[in-house]
Amino acid sequence: MAHDVFISYSHVDKATADAACATLERNGVRCWIAPRDITPGDEWSAAIVKAIDQCRVMLLIFSASANDSRQIRREVERAITAGVTLMPVRIENVAPTESLAYFMSTVHWLDALTPPIDAHLQRLADSIKGLLQAGAPKTAVAFDAGTMTQAAPAAATDKPGKRGMFYDIMNFSYRRTGLQAFGWYLMYLLIGIVIGLVSGYIAGIAAKSFDEGYSIGSMAGQISAIPYHILLGTLLLWNRNKDAPNLLLAITGVVLSVFLGALGGLIPLAFLTRRA
Repeated sequence: MAHDVFISYSHVDKATADAACATLERNGVRCWIAPRDITPGDEWSAAIVKAIDQCRVMLLIFSASANDSRQIRREVERAITAGVTLMPVRIENVAPTESLAYFMSTVHWLDALTPPIDAHLQRLADSIKGLLQAGAPKTAVAFDAGTMTQAAPAAATDKPGKRGMFYDIMNFSYRRTGLQAFGWYLMYLLIGIVIGLVSGYIAGIAAKSFDEGYSIGSMAGQISAIPYHILLGTLLLWNRNKDAPNLLLAITGVVLSVFLGALGGLIPLAFLTRRA
């Protein structure tokens, strides 16, 4: 079923999220909320991504628990990448972490800190209906004291459609497009080659002859690829689902690095950067 609003929340705040969903749907706004709208048998992460990509607005129930949630961060990042309008509702008086503040630094909040929350949610529903009827803009939007305010993008380079091949290359939680995954592969291949050359040079310094130094250096360079791929695989998995496909990609990367070095070992890891 088509939907207008994706509701992002921490499991701790499920009661508030359900109340927001009920209020919006009473007002004719179609919502998608987990786990209600995940079809039995569907992969959880795939269903989340599909729902975000198909919605027009993401409603973020923001609390201390949401602030600390990697899953929330991934959902917000996906929404921004897909050009979905972001609307945070703060139910606890906490400031966003740096990773969330990156996406929401120019957003005005709807503060739903004081009871009754129903009044805040009704005002939110009225504003969302007006926004949907007008056509949701592809920018981050939130509400302050019941007034809709559109936040201007920080810079042209921050627009989702303008993120290039090497965008946020050091962010291991970022879910990349195909082109960005290829850019990630090229960058970390270059880093791997440099590490291998330096390791080989250091290992071959003490050799008695050129041939011996070359042999020792080549072996040291190849061996250095193994911990390098273990480190990259660990950093990527740390911010992703620890499911069988992701684990298999990380392990395959390490195994291939033993035989092919960074040239082959980084291929599965590049695919891993595209997954949730």
